Amino acid sequence: MSRPLVFLALIALGPLAGCATVSVYEPVEAEISLTEDQSALRKAADAYCKDAREKGLATGEASLTALADMLTGKESTEGSYWKRIGADRSAPASVVSRVRADMSLSAKGLSDLETMARSLMTSSKPTRSDVSEFERALIHARQARDSYSDALAQVNKRSDREYQIMLELTPLDSVLSKARGTADELAAARAQDLTAGVAAS
Repeated sequence: MSRPLVFLALIALGPLAGCATVSVYEPVEAEISLTEDQSALRKAADAYCKDAREKGLATGEASLTALADMLTGKESTEGSYWKRIGADRSAPASVVSRVRADMSLSAKGLSDLETMARSLMTSSKPTRSDVSEFERALIHARQARDSYSDALAQVNKRSDREYQIMLELTPLDSVLSKARGTADELAAARAQDLTAGVAAS
């Protein structure tokens, strides 16, 4: 290829290269610029998860090993919520009162996160971290629900009266149902924003 042809080829490719640079780097820069502005939801979600783990309500784990242990009955009860509150030895009435109080806190915390997520969607654009942290909090809340159910089941083994576990869990289940819908909307809003960004580029 002669020098004039090479020069013309470089001129022709120049604008294309410029477009490629914009389409690759602009979304990343936009994501970084929003990080601090939208940290409130992520911080609150992280605190929610940490509190659930500290109380023995959740592990946050979803590994194949953890699932296999649960299915085979090898799951350790050491540090579990029902063990910590003495659901297998303390007075049934006091255990149920404790479960109700803790569950109320879990439900309120998740409800607050759900409100924050909805507020975020109306005021700005959710980032990838906003979506993942909210979903992580939802996983912890589901695990907490299982922990409350286990504690009540332990109580029913010793109590003269049988506590209706599904009825007891209703307040948390209601919030979980609403939060699941919000998680879907948050993810959809994030996907829509990405699609719009790609189309614009």
